[in-house]
Amino acid sequence: MDARTAFRLDGKVALVTGGARGIGGATATALAEAGASVLIANRSVEPAAELSTRLNAAGLTTGVTEFVADEAGCQRAVGDAIAAFGALDIVVHNAGGCRWTALADMTTDILDEALTLNLKSCFWLTRAALPAMMRRQGGRLLVTSSVTGPRVAMASAAHYAAAKAGVNGFIRAAALELAPHGITVNGVEPGFIAKDRGRLSQPDNRRRIEHYIPLGSMGEANDIAYAMLYLASDAAKFVTGQTIVVDGGATLAESGFAMDDLRGGSLA
Repeated sequence: MDARTAFRLDGKVALVTGGARGIGGATATALAEAGASVLIANRSVEPAAELSTRLNAAGLTTGVTEFVADEAGCQRAVGDAIAAFGALDIVVHNAGGCRWTALADMTTDILDEALTLNLKSCFWLTRAALPAMMRRQGGRLLVTSSVTGPRVAMASAAHYAAAKAGVNGFIRAAALELAPHGITVNGVEPGFIAKDRGRLSQPDNRRRIEHYIPLGSMGEANDIAYAMLYLASDAAKFVTGQTIVVDGGATLAESGFAMDDLRGGSLA
């Protein structure tokens, strides 16, 4: 292995949940461009099919399946990847999110939904994928975590923060348990990543956020996708139980006051 081949995934099979758009779409694309056969698993099949059609037209190898974030859905997605491509080497659990809800308004359904989508699915996908990975004598389990929970907090996102903090605990424990089988477990913690929809994409809101990011802008989906590609590749064969923070330095500042001081030029 050398620098010309370290990031190639030729002959590998990958499953990406939440793989139709944004970080998931960028990750599915990056893995496919590196040579993997990629099954794009998404709650809505139509956007996943659109992405798959574009990638296949470019000479890449992808397929599509519906992803439902429950125990049976995780088992089905793994089975569909194996049925489509005959094996499974890489699982990227990117599907996630929550309904923003204050603690005073939290319901059992909203809490269970967040924990199931973000955290419980890690367990179910791993359990489903283990037999196939053991047959290949190794594999890569990757999770999109977040800086929210493990490092910082946001109002009305306690359920999301708890789930993502749990994801990081899962990554460490699973990495230890699966290391004897040659399976690595890692994650990426995104900060603010630009989207083409939602309140954070509105120009005024984006400017306010970017004021507090040391590198001066929101990240792009590819910033996360390329970190995932590294962790999925042989270049990261000696890395396990870790998360990579990709946030433009947003979690470095002690407070908004520190960033205001920096932007004011007093440290220049």
